[in-house]
Amino acid sequence: MPAFGHWIARFALLFLSLIVLGGCAVNFVAAYDETTDRLLTDLSLKTETAILRADSGQLTAEDRDKFFDESLGTVRALKARSSLFAKNEDEIAALGTLEQRYEALRKHGGPPRSSLATGLRGTLLDLQQIQIAKKRSSIFSAGLKKTGSNP
Repeated sequence: MPAFGHWIARFALLFLSLIVLGGCAVNFVAAYDETTDRLLTDLSLKTETAILRADSGQLTAEDRDKFFDESLGTVRALKARSSLFAKNEDEIAALGTLEQRYEALRKHGGPPRSSLATGLRGTLLDLQQIQIAKKRSSIFSAGLKKTGSNP
């Protein structure tokens, strides 16, 4: 009979553990931030437009300088904003890489042509994928909270 009591105690402990863990939401990434997502989307659009204009020879030196100034300003603002959120190390690192890529392209001295902007585009894509993952995570978490709170 003592073996039977041991199994009941284990089952009760497992049951209680599941109840406690079922009520906890664990986030492995920072919360989704709509403003960061919007700024990143705008930056991607401006970058693609500048690259297209550069490839077609329609980006003046003044437009190029303005593009780099605004892009670097946006990236630095995004880095500052991202540092306000916990569990956001991947995004902060990717923004650091993005800043380096804009700086390198600016130091190159010429227009931001497609042939030179491959790494820049890849880093922008990485950041967009991080935003998508955060959005999915927030939707999933919201769904768990809704179902968890309903009787």
